[in-house]
Amino acid sequence: MNKADRYFIDISKRLIEEGINEKDISKDVRPRWSDGKAAYTLFIPQIITEYERGEVPLTSIRRIYWESGLKEILWIYRDKSNDVNLFSEKYGVNYWDKWKNEDGSLGTSYGYQIAKKFISPESKELTDQIDRLIYNIKNNPLNRRHFTSLIDFTDLHKMTLIPCAFMTMWTVEDGYLDLSLIQRSGDFLAAASPGGINEIQYYLLLLIIAKETSLKPGRFVHFTQNLHIYDRHIEILKEIISDENIEILKENKSNPRFSIKNDKGFYDLELDDFVLEGYKPILKKYNIEIAE
Repeated sequence: MNKADRYFIDISKRLIEEGINEKDISKDVRPRWSDGKAAYTLFIPQIITEYERGEVPLTSIRRIYWESGLKEILWIYRDKSNDVNLFSEKYGVNYWDKWKNEDGSLGTSYGYQIAKKFISPESKELTDQIDRLIYNIKNNPLNRRHFTSLIDFTDLHKMTLIPCAFMTMWTVEDGYLDLSLIQRSGDFLAAASPGGINEIQYYLLLLIIAKETSLKPGRFVHFTQNLHIYDRHIEILKEIISDENIEILKENKSNPRFSIKNDKGFYDLELDDFVLEGYKPILKKYNIEIAE
């Protein structure tokens, strides 16, 4: 059982036993199920998970399809795109389709923010967020302004969905690159659980930027302001953390490790360049409906 699994089990129990019920606070919620019924949650605020150097945030108590998360990271930060049709055609991933607008995009959300040009306060040249980040880490590693943000308040009204995981903050220490991910809201089973899609995709972004800046991947910290489990997911979560699965994990020597197998630069990396070893997840599939 790895650290992500221990976090997953502990926080799952907290959600089920101590979670605040939205229905007790308000009868009106934004999310709806496909049948039109309100999708209520149990939630806990201000959750922090921390992983030390060499610890990979990838849970084994359920299989995580990390490839889809990596594809999304490449689409947002490398392609700098909010084009949902491109995401589907280039990467074969369709889960953003229900949020695309009439132009087939997410409006001013996600990759739109990364692609926006501005004058760098450091280089005084025209740049974008990811290129500024890489430039500053390489040229002024002790700068305390290494960050990216997917939220610009002037663009909120044109976003089809305001990003959930929206800010990264980076620190260089002793040849290592540390990353903190800030998330305003997290659907526990769909993406935001410890060792889930959000954590592993940003850990892979850490690997990518560390490689590009000739550093080693360091600590990864994930902060979520509102971590929630939807009402139709509660029984599924109880099944995932069943005594049977926990016993399997105790015997499971899953120790996932990622590497990038070549010397390609940031803009040339592809999915096949990433190697995962030592991952032994429980393979049972669960039907997890997504609220909209």
